[in-house]
Amino acid sequence: MAIYLYRKIKASRATRSSSDGIPLGPDQSNPFEGITTTQEKLTPSPELEAEKRRRRLYRWKLFGSLFAPYMLATIDLTIVATAVPFIASHFDELDELNWIVTAFTLTSTALIPTFGQLADVFGRHAALQLATFFMLVGSVLCAAAQAWGMLLLGRAMQGMGAAGLMSTIMIILADNVTLEENAKNNSIFAFLGGVAYSVGPVVGGYLTDSNWRYCFVISIPIAFISHIIIYFLLRNELKGGTYSRRGTSLSSFLSALATIDIIGTILFIFGVGLIILGTAWGGSTYPWVSAEVLAPVIIGGVCFISFFFYEYLLEGGTFMGIFPSQKPVLPYSMFKKLDTIWLAILQFAAGAAMYSVFYYVGIYFTLVEDYPASKAGVQLLYYIPGLGAGVYLALFLCNVYPAQTFYPLTLGTLAETIGLALVTWGIRTQQTSIITGMMVLAGAGTGIRMMPAQLHAAGIWPDRIAAALSLMRFALPFGGTLGITIMGSVFNNKLGVVGGGVSATDLGRGGRQSLDYIASLPGDLQDEVRRQGRDAIMWAYIAIMPILGISVVTGCFMGNVWIKRRKKATQGVEGVEEGGDESCNGQVVHVPHLWALFKGNVDKYKHVGRHGES
Repeated sequence: MAIYLYRKIKASRATRSSSDGIPLGPDQSNPFEGITTTQEKLTPSPELEAEKRRRRLYRWKLFGSLFAPYMLATIDLTIVATAVPFIASHFDELDELNWIVTAFTLTSTALIPTFGQLADVFGRHAALQLATFFMLVGSVLCAAAQAWGMLLLGRAMQGMGAAGLMSTIMIILADNVTLEENAKNNSIFAFLGGVAYSVGPVVGGYLTDSNWRYCFVISIPIAFISHIIIYFLLRNELKGGTYSRRGTSLSSFLSALATIDIIGTILFIFGVGLIILGTAWGGSTYPWVSAEVLAPVIIGGVCFISFFFYEYLLEGGTFMGIFPSQKPVLPYSMFKKLDTIWLAILQFAAGAAMYSVFYYVGIYFTLVEDYPASKAGVQLLYYIPGLGAGVYLALFLCNVYPAQTFYPLTLGTLAETIGLALVTWGIRTQQTSIITGMMVLAGAGTGIRMMPAQLHAAGIWPDRIAAALSLMRFALPFGGTLGITIMGSVFNNKLGVVGGGVSATDLGRGGRQSLDYIASLPGDLQDEVRRQGRDAIMWAYIAIMPILGISVVTGCFMGNVWIKRRKKATQGVEGVEEGGDESCNGQVVHVPHLWALFKGNVDKYKHVGRHGES
């Protein structure tokens, strides 16, 4: 019987081979060929092994190339935190020193969406190189500044570079990967950014003790080396834009340039810039009710609203006859999904909280506790352990369990709000141990939220990653800029004028002359000045607590994104990877997740996030 079956199978195979015109090799006469064992099924194919190696090499290229520019963009904001009063004193502009920070944050905030569109039109590599160039030129101008205007121009160019680097790097990390891989990439860079934010004031403090120009000199070689590394390692790896796909002729360049939303960009820059300008002047340089403050705030608000209205009309095709190929820098349709708005509010509050720690905790230790610049910067190191713990916890929550974004976003918001509230209480009671301990908690809240916010945006808008991540990157520094501006105004108003005619502006910025003056006062008067400064800082923190409270409430309306885990690569019938549909970016709940839990049927509200469809 066995011989009979063997002959039948052999004859059948020969007939089939003959009909197909494909000869059988000598090894194909085995009747048991084609029966795949369990061990064979679990053996990865050479193609899958090669794909794994390719992905691994791509990831290492990303880390090796983007490490330096990302560190440069993050540390450049905070490295001057403890150096600002001394830089301003050098130029005899102590009463205008807030412009050292404002010039940077204004351009770094306003140009983030613009770089997102440049990355889409001209490709990731071109946008990254342009941003690095701005950072290099700005650092040279600041380091060599011989006049106040030259310094501010350099800071503005550094802000432009930071906007491009942060926006483009986040877009690159989200390109060509699943949400799970994006989570791993973001975890590393989120921790790196947090460390850079925290180490910046420490490094700046020690460099300032030698020469404040070193705070800018340190960025020059990093930017120069970044240019070279990015060119050789990533030039052929990064996603191209519409211009790079069409060719390199002048006509293709002009047609690609015509797709950029020039009018929308101008409205956005003027809107954000004038709002920041007005709030920076309010209460410090001019009274809040003065024309110098009200005019830029009102005009900026009109430009900002007009920007969204223009984007709505442009996306709807209203201007197709005038701008037939123009694409909106921030498509209005993105805001139809409410999670876009809720997430932007969370990022806005996170920026206000983070910037307040970097700047006003340092002012507290300098003004109230009488610490030198280097020691005041060291106190901010307590932010790092919490930040590291938060990033690691976010990695677990996003990649292991529950592999969702709602829970780390909510947990981070609560931790950040509670931590900052207790920092405020520690300032009021002048208990250094409480301040440092709660900085750890606030840092953990910041760390938990960094990566999930990017993943949530990518999960909601997988087909508009550049625009979505640019919006998130804009909300963070915009919240930080307005937050410290509000704090500065409250601080100046609460502090007032103290003994000897020293103004609140001088004391608030911790200038060398005013600090020396305070130290020379009699004991009782000196203690009174420091107590007054302590209370002013406390009220400055209280002024931004409503922003954090709104973010806690907003978190209750957030949807959820499930991070789709890739299955282990196995060789199936067709030799393809199981679960390897990389266009699928996980499952999304667009209604409030808490509502879906209350209804008791979360699966009913889940949608597959494929190409932006819900």
